[in-house]
Amino acid sequence: MWLERISGGGIDLIDLQDAKDYLRLLSDETDTEVAAAISAASDFLDVDEDGFGGLGFPLVQQQWALKSASFGTGGLRLPFARIASVDEVRYMAADGHPRTVSSQDYLLVKCGRGWRIELLAGKCWPEAADRPDAVEVRFTSGWPSAELVPGDIKQAARVLVGFYFETRTFSEKQDIPAQVSSAVDNLTRRYRRFAI
Repeated sequence: MWLERISGGGIDLIDLQDAKDYLRLLSDETDTEVAAAISAASDFLDVDEDGFGGLGFPLVQQQWALKSASFGTGGLRLPFARIASVDEVRYMAADGHPRTVSSQDYLLVKCGRGWRIELLAGKCWPEAADRPDAVEVRFTSGWPSAELVPGDIKQAARVLVGFYFETRTFSEKQDIPAQVSSAVDNLTRRYRRFAI
């Protein structure tokens, strides 16, 4: 089972003026550096193109494909804590032709912080071809726009913008200082799938 991002990603969580206000910058001389810091902070908090990292789910709506060899025996578990919709469940039939499962056969169900696609009573998954990518679930995850991302996640982005702006020679091989990391964790902990 694996994930592929179909569309979305790379959205800045805060705009240039917001970041400049946070950094208390009045001139436009460092706008390029501030924009780079915003991009780095947003990327840090979001998942990458394979669905890893960040807070563990896409922040601003993205469409994803979850691919698998089979439907399994129960419901299909989706990988993120924030699902907006299931767009399509498709599969390669045993006869080699692509088909789509009717959206009237299943329901998207929230289970704690997880999401599952459950079959309705009397329905069953069809027989899929014997291949590793026989089943594909297309779904949308994340808030509809950056404006709707909660304020504490945006505040975490501002904290990171401050760090990236002040440390312009930062390398991905370096660790973010504990003070910055702790502030970001405290602001975002409740959104993580296994929050404590």
